[in-house]
Amino acid sequence: MYKFLRFLTFCLFGFILTLFVILLVVFEEEPLVDRQVILAPDHVERAKKIIDVHRYQVRPGMTASAKVRSEDVDLAANYLADRFVKGSARVTLADQNAHVLLSIPTSWSPMGDYLNVEATLVETGGIPQPQSIHVGSLVVPDLLTDILVPLAIYWLKQIPRYQIGLDALRKVKISQNELNVVYHWEGGFTQKMRASIVSEQEHKQLFLYHSLLTKNSLLHGTGTTISLSEILPPLLNLAAKRSETGNALEENRAAILVVTFYTLGKSLKSISPEAATWPKPMKRVVTVSGRDDFAKHFMVSATIAAYADTALSDVVGLYKEIEDSRTGSGFSFNDIAADRAGTKFGEKAVASKDLAKQLQKRVASGLIDSDLMPHWSDLPEFMPEAEFKRRFGGVGAPAYKRMMQKIDQRVSILGVFN
Repeated sequence: MYKFLRFLTFCLFGFILTLFVILLVVFEEEPLVDRQVILAPDHVERAKKIIDVHRYQVRPGMTASAKVRSEDVDLAANYLADRFVKGSARVTLADQNAHVLLSIPTSWSPMGDYLNVEATLVETGGIPQPQSIHVGSLVVPDLLTDILVPLAIYWLKQIPRYQIGLDALRKVKISQNELNVVYHWEGGFTQKMRASIVSEQEHKQLFLYHSLLTKNSLLHGTGTTISLSEILPPLLNLAAKRSETGNALEENRAAILVVTFYTLGKSLKSISPEAATWPKPMKRVVTVSGRDDFAKHFMVSATIAAYADTALSDVVGLYKEIEDSRTGSGFSFNDIAADRAGTKFGEKAVASKDLAKQLQKRVASGLIDSDLMPHWSDLPEFMPEAEFKRRFGGVGAPAYKRMMQKIDQRVSILGVFN
């Protein structure tokens, strides 16, 4: 018995020592890669084209491919690293392989400030296989990778939101210029897939805010329009009450999402199938400063910022204006102003617990339209692309930057933020 206890003690000591050595070599003081996320309208346009090909050309039962340029693969990797782990990434494509660098800040670790990962993804007959993985100074054996990767894929397939993509994936071809993703599309999202988009807790939150919005929509008479400044206060007041014992950020997100779907005239059943049976609010055109396009710009940008981040929200709004300048109503700086105001609203709604509650209190106290939308009547709008470039030189030109600075200054002093 004594020898057995000595053996267990020795094994435990060995395990602790091995773990300590591993921690020493995996954490480092400097990042392998340190980059900002820089999104531009061109990036959104290229992503939209890929999505449009799938939406309009790919039918159930078809095998198709999506070609993603090397710079877009690199951009997407860096964006996702920043979005999910507050880190940075770089992906370099070559023939039949991709070199990946990832740096994750680890301020919580006493062993070092960064967790650095370097790996090579090698083209196979299906999903690329990671090889030559280094975590800090630790070399991960390929044999271990060969065991863990299939297990990870199996685990992900148990999650409905990932299952459809992994089941559809047939092969990823890697070249120096692009990724060519070959997939077989069986059809649209199932009821199970839609139900997995939001958690059970989020379903309950959405129902509460939807029910309140529905109730309030019946109290405003029979008018055809309603101001966003009338819709938001009751919902943010409910968010404030629920935040006393709940998560203020999650409450704000749910309230914003419900208002956005109502503003767009859409049903929540696309993300929560149960919503098909929920009471239906009275249909009205939601406006800010008398315009429904401002309300849509504001709420869509707020939702993107609340559920994603400010950079993505800003660039999506800008892309919409560039598209309008080519084929739609024209480039409008006042729409951009609504985008920026909505982005700041969504950003503050989830920035921190204190700021989230501060916004709840301010909105619940009552709003007027000028609290949400900056002065806009002197901002140029409806400009075709040629006129936009003639007057402002295009996106990034000095005249354009001066106009954007003016808009941001006006947004910063809005009543809802002060």
